[in-house]
Amino acid sequence: MTPQRLIGRINHGTPVADVRSRESYDQWHIPGAVHLPYDAEEDEFGKDPNELFDEGETVVTVCAHGNTSRQAAAALSRRGFDVATLEDGMLGWSQVFDVVDIDFGSDLVFKQAKRVANGCLSYVLGADGEAMIVDPVQYTDVFRRNLEGDERLRDENGGIDVKYVALTHIHADHISSGCELAAEYDAELVVGAPVSDRTDQPDGCSEYTLVEDGDVLEVGGHEVEALHTPGHTMESTSYLVDGDAMLTGDTQFVDSVGRPDLEHGDEGAEEHAEVLYETIFDTILEHDDDVSIFPAHYGGGEVDAGTPVTATIGEVKETNPAVQKDSREAFVDYIIEQLGSKPANHDEIIAINEGKREVTDPEIELGPNKCAVD
Repeated sequence: MTPQRLIGRINHGTPVADVRSRESYDQWHIPGAVHLPYDAEEDEFGKDPNELFDEGETVVTVCAHGNTSRQAAAALSRRGFDVATLEDGMLGWSQVFDVVDIDFGSDLVFKQAKRVANGCLSYVLGADGEAMIVDPVQYTDVFRRNLEGDERLRDENGGIDVKYVALTHIHADHISSGCELAAEYDAELVVGAPVSDRTDQPDGCSEYTLVEDGDVLEVGGHEVEALHTPGHTMESTSYLVDGDAMLTGDTQFVDSVGRPDLEHGDEGAEEHAEVLYETIFDTILEHDDDVSIFPAHYGGGEVDAGTPVTATIGEVKETNPAVQKDSREAFVDYIIEQLGSKPANHDEIIAINEGKREVTDPEIELGPNKCAVD
């Protein structure tokens, strides 16, 4: 079974049996998957499948790459179950996207590409033959499909000019493709003005455009304003589209805020949390309550297919626990207390996205995102 097909099957109640180790399952698994450990050498399950699933029920097995799960599927089949195996296992699952169109009541095409497995969010927007990509992940086919396959983005002559590929910040949990796509489409790679050597060669690119707070990019007659929103990282930049939609990167999430300890480690967390407080309360939340925020991450698997990850600033004020704090001190204390484990391999991923290290293992980013305060 393809990963894309599995999304629909999960929504209709098809059970998933994760046959990996308990440690691997606990670290990261498909939402709703049942842990059914399987020893391929002994051809034995660590649990009784008949206690977990109904006989004759269709069960989808999954492992890391699809090998062990095929053996587990055969073992379940011998026990009377109707079984399918997830193609390429969790690696395949990590490349599934749910692309959602958001309508702002104008000619602006605005798409949110949800990477279902780990909650990464990327964006494609444009109008009248011009387009912009924001925070692209390493699997780039989704951007090509949604650029080249959407007639609404084309001008009257059928052309599309990708003017910008923008990064909200240097990501710590996934490999970015900003430089690759900028080169492919002859677009400007846009990053926040540097405050350190982190953005000397973003994604390995030596040519890029730095944007300062208040700079405006034009895409198909629509304005995209850069807002300096440091705290999660010091180069973090949000993009305000037509005053209606704010792409906040990992600074402001729907139900949390960005963690402040990835750029300068634990020793810099408190200082960054204070900067984050100023950014959130003096910049982001100062905008009108009906402005919608669109973050760069969400809790993977928590949102139904076809549903965008977004909230208005008014909704964030009412429901987000991090912004309920009534003082800088209370906010900083809350942030530091809520910090959990950091993203897996974050130091290596940061080095790749800073252009200081080559990609030797694309699977280095597999696993859940942990860029938000828990």
